[in-house]
Amino acid sequence: MISNGQHYVAGIDAGTTGVKVIISTTGGQIVGQGYREYPCLYPRPGWVEQDVDVVWSQLCEAAQEALSNSLLEPEQIRSLGFSSQRGTLVFVDRAMRPLMPSIVYSDMRSVEEVGWINDHIGADAYHRHCGLSPSSSWSYPKLKWLIDRRPEVYEKTWKILNGQEYFLHRLGAEELVTDPASRTASGLMDIDRLDWSDDLCARIGLDRDKLPPMATPAHQVGVISPEASAATGFAAGMPIAIGAGDQQCAAIGAGIDREGMAEITIGTAMVMVAHIDRPRHDPEHAVCIGGSGMPGRWDMEGFLLTAGSALKWWRNTYANGEVSAAQDLGVDVYDLITLQASKSPIGARGHLSFPYFDGMLSPKVHDHAKGGSLGLSHMHDRKDMARSVLEGVTMATGLVVEAMERVLGRPFEIIRLSGGGAKSPFWNQLQADVYGRPLQRLRCSECTGLGAAILGAVGCGVFTSVEEGVAAMVHPSDTIEPIEQHHRTYTELKGIFADTVDALIDRGIYQRITDFQTAYA
Repeated sequence: MISNGQHYVAGIDAGTTGVKVIISTTGGQIVGQGYREYPCLYPRPGWVEQDVDVVWSQLCEAAQEALSNSLLEPEQIRSLGFSSQRGTLVFVDRAMRPLMPSIVYSDMRSVEEVGWINDHIGADAYHRHCGLSPSSSWSYPKLKWLIDRRPEVYEKTWKILNGQEYFLHRLGAEELVTDPASRTASGLMDIDRLDWSDDLCARIGLDRDKLPPMATPAHQVGVISPEASAATGFAAGMPIAIGAGDQQCAAIGAGIDREGMAEITIGTAMVMVAHIDRPRHDPEHAVCIGGSGMPGRWDMEGFLLTAGSALKWWRNTYANGEVSAAQDLGVDVYDLITLQASKSPIGARGHLSFPYFDGMLSPKVHDHAKGGSLGLSHMHDRKDMARSVLEGVTMATGLVVEAMERVLGRPFEIIRLSGGGAKSPFWNQLQADVYGRPLQRLRCSECTGLGAAILGAVGCGVFTSVEEGVAAMVHPSDTIEPIEQHHRTYTELKGIFADTVDALIDRGIYQRITDFQTAYA
């Protein structure tokens, strides 16, 4: 427990395309950070894999950079917590050697296995049991795929890990365990018990002994080994701990530690996480229920797979002029695009953009959902188009907010913003107007790494509880209030948006477009 004086803690966020290492004071001020990118592998259409040895080497470089930037001696850092992508599978033998490239959560090789889940378990029974709707994004259908189609790999597999467990082992962990907040995207848990489901394991012939035992977030598993110290620069003997999955860490880093609070991260994708004190059944399957970074608690989650990436698509496809102007002026191109969008009226004069480029997970699941446009006429111009992209992402997110509030049974008291989207005042106000809720920004926007650092500090005894760590390290900055007139306009437009999506699903349009693209694209 912190009494007086300043201490330092570290967090690692190993994401899909890059790893960030942060070093923070126990007051929440980041004093050093490092970042390295790494690739995904695409050996076949729909397959997404990764070489964990490449990720490890980049993790080590990022750690060295963070330490160098901090100007601290390694011995001054008291703990390390870890966050990693969820739903990614690492198959290792008894020597902890990977047997094949890891299968990344966004891999879609198991579409047929999702059909098997629907036929043999049923979507409602599956959601009641594990808190998720059947989707190829989760680990469960991928594990069935491996058992059925790669039995030689399955037989050699000693443990089925995710990134966090594998990298903690490389850092020096002596205890090989997992936690419910890192496995929320597994689709293999008994959500009421926050443990592996014997029933779901048995249905696909999965030996539960191949899964690491379930512990809790904020759990110390060892100390930095001499080998890991040489590779990363961290001091040998520094305590290391399980953190949580990336979005659970982001929620902790945003201070979401009680019911009635939620956090929205807009980066490449949008993820919304809300704390709940008990598991809740959602008869509409609109939200996902999983383990929280708060030990013994739960989260609700909603997803939009294409969020910031929709704006990036607009930049790459239509904003050559803005890109050139931004380079000449030395400013961020997205600041120019949002400035341009702000010149269009509320609702972009009735032009709707649908951001489902990569399918839909919330509030409905549809792997074949597509992006689209509606309402375009001769009166629309580039300003309207840019605004409609931002509004489309926000209205899709607004449907998730509504779905979560239905499950919670009341409006959220606090919604906090993080990620790249939170840096735009225009987009922040637009979100407040669409959701009709006050929104809070945070002093530190690196919520995932900060959350990992908090959980690591709790697990290693720097703080006595997650609540204490959050109170010390998470600091809101300002509040954005919705403009009521704008909210009324957006409520009407969001109704049209939602009804259009329902019609496309009900008439099978998304599936027909997918079939056409498969045949002719």
